Amino acid sequence: MKKLGIVILFSLGTVSLYAQLAGTKWKSKINAGQILNVILDFGKDTCSIYNLADSTVIETMHYTQADSLLTLQKIDGQSDCDNATIGKYKYFIKGRMFYMILVSDNCDDRSSTIDNTKWAPWVIPAEVKVDEAVLKQYVGTYQPDEQHPFYITLEGGRLQIEGPNNMLPKSPLIAESDTKFFLRIAGVEMDFVKDAAGNIKLVSHEEKDYELKKVK
Repeated sequence: MKKLGIVILFSLGTVSLYAQLAGTKWKSKINAGQILNVILDFGKDTCSIYNLADSTVIETMHYTQADSLLTLQKIDGQSDCDNATIGKYKYFIKGRMFYMILVSDNCDDRSSTIDNTKWAPWVIPAEVKVDEAVLKQYVGTYQPDEQHPFYITLEGGRLQIEGPNNMLPKSPLIAESDTKFFLRIAGVEMDFVKDAAGNIKLVSHEEKDYELKKVK
């Protein structure tokens, strides 16, 4: 696992919550040779980081928490950490986001990946049934630019999205409403927006919003 360059500005004076982590799940990105969308899943006393795309477990660790201190110790996984090395991280929850800051960790493979990282709560929305007549109007090609087209198709009553030039394999879009959809493989919500002239664009809500215009 390599370093993910995320810089987090924070003030301890604004931190108000060190919640119990057991039973919570969080999403972020790490660089493990390639950028991966991952989930950090806290059990009773163990936690796992797994690849959101295929549910492959990247690392399983024993953890403890006391106030704002989180300790991690490898049980099994892909990092070069040995099972005796304990990493210590300051953590806090601000708003809805979960942050981890390195205190000490002799395993560079772990610390370079998760130090200064920010995690969003992971919740899979309930799927609703949308009439196929509504879904058909969204079928087509969308793009932020000519080099990065996304293709929306309708298969078996569900929209599929594919972005060959964006390393996005064909993946289902989970309908939350007639216009809002959830791309589970990336943990991203998307909205289809139609203007007064009937033109449709796709807005992807990530760390910032990206607009993809329907071109055909």
